[in-house]
Amino acid sequence: MVRYSALEKASSKHPHDWGRAMASAMTKLAEAARIDGRDLEHDFFFGEELQLRIDEDNDGVMVNLTWAAPETGGAPEDSAA
Repeated sequence: MVRYSALEKASSKHPHDWGRAMASAMTKLAEAARIDGRDLEHDFFFGEELQLRIDEDNDGVMVNLTWAAPETGGAPEDSAA
């Protein structure tokens, strides 16, 4: 299993302000997988488990998303149905 991780900073400590950082981290996950030769788009994350870690960072937080990708291909096997 291949694991991808992406880190992004949010400039606020309030959870309702973290959406842009989470979206950016998710985009970075997809970009890293594409660079690694996977053919995937954002909808391939549907039904996948992503690990989220939030760490305090001065005036904001660091958002860390991690995805354990399937061994082959881009999309998860069960999304082909």
